[in-house]
Amino acid sequence: MLHPSIFLLLLLPLTTFQLECFTCGVFLSAPDPMCRGEIRNNSCAPENLGCLSIIGHKSDGTYYVEKRCAEKTDNLTDGCINVGIRGIAAKQCLCQGNLCNSSNQKTFITGLGLILSLSFVIFKNF
Repeated sequence: MLHPSIFLLLLLPLTTFQLECFTCGVFLSAPDPMCRGEIRNNSCAPENLGCLSIIGHKSDGTYYVEKRCAEKTDNLTDGCINVGIRGIAAKQCLCQGNLCNSSNQKTFITGLGLILSLSFVIFKNF
């Protein structure tokens, strides 16, 4: 059986890794709601609390697209909220896992599955 203090030690490295987010934009008139060109992995500063994705559909049929590390001045509501940015109605989504703001949610789902599997294995031994 795994002692609770060992469990906490296993979680400690997870909390000390630096958060990485996808970064692209700001694209003011993208043809679709995706990043144009190559999106970069960006290591966020330690005080950043998550990754942002901001997508707005403009009246001319183009999109406002921005992905980056969240900043203290952002609305840091978990999940997605409606925001106004540069006169555009947009959806801002905040997530807290590495590379969770990708266009492909496979990264998020894979990470979530790994965490749930690890938790099950650890807690079944208690």
